[in-house]
Amino acid sequence: MFSAGEVEKYGYCPLTWWLSREEADEAGEALEQGITKHEQMGDEVLSIGHHEKTEKESETTVLYFALAATIVAVLGISFISATSFDVALILDAVSLIWLLAAVFLLYRADRLATEAERFLWERVVLIFSMVASIMAVLSVTTFVVNDKWLGQSAEAVALVWLIGASFFLRRSITHGLLAKFAREKYGATKGEVAYLDHPQAKPDLLVSEKYGLRGRPDLVIAEGDVLIPVEVKTGRTPRGPLFSHILQVAAYCLLVEETSGRAPPHGIIRYEGASHEIEYNADLKALVVGKLEEMRKALQKGEAHRNHQRPGKCIHCSRREGCPERLA
Repeated sequence: MFSAGEVEKYGYCPLTWWLSREEADEAGEALEQGITKHEQMGDEVLSIGHHEKTEKESETTVLYFALAATIVAVLGISFISATSFDVALILDAVSLIWLLAAVFLLYRADRLATEAERFLWERVVLIFSMVASIMAVLSVTTFVVNDKWLGQSAEAVALVWLIGASFFLRRSITHGLLAKFAREKYGATKGEVAYLDHPQAKPDLLVSEKYGLRGRPDLVIAEGDVLIPVEVKTGRTPRGPLFSHILQVAAYCLLVEETSGRAPPHGIIRYEGASHEIEYNADLKALVVGKLEEMRKALQKGEAHRNHQRPGKCIHCSRREGCPERLA
């Protein structure tokens, strides 16, 4: 059984693939940098969920802090004001506004929101209703309590809550931007990360017994019911996707098709300075299957040879030092 990484090496040069099977030594600064960058990539993608969870939690905290600050501030005004009747009217008006807003949101949740959105809308309605109730209760307290010191204390507490809301607002914005940056960097803007080749994610090895192929893509993005494999390349950015990289991402598309039962429309190759969508169709699938057959035949013969006349490929090959057919 061959790995998708072996298919990539075979596509680059059959002899490179052959030497890798014999565990020939690799050399080059780019190799070490690639390992480090892939670890960083995994950490950044894994952090997306953390950042988005923190962003949502902070947004909720901002709402609670802001509501608390508003309520306490209005309560402080009611304690200080000498014209309790006027304050009571203002509080009743504010209470009515919040109540009307709650009714509107309840209508929207019932008629317009989807099932997934309804739970969120109902929580918002509950909060609006609670605020309306609290304002109505405060309008009554204006006739009961009139204490300047107590009012000033309430205003100070409201300021503290407002500062807390500002802190969590900044926290929410920061984590939202970090999550957005990581999504854009690795092409996960249209869906969720369903698979990640990272030790903490503990990904399963994708295996196709039918084609004798296995592998772990760097990422798999779920766009609805569609799974899109992503291969991240950390080296130089070529003018176009390299043939060997196309073969590798096509191999991952084949694995996704075999393991999920649904062929992805395309795979993605992400270089540091460019991103390419590689259409996955019958021709590309046949190309991968053909290369797998060639690799099996090479094993039967017990040999593989260089398939190009390009010294530049040999210069960038990590196994050129031990290659008997190198051109440079």
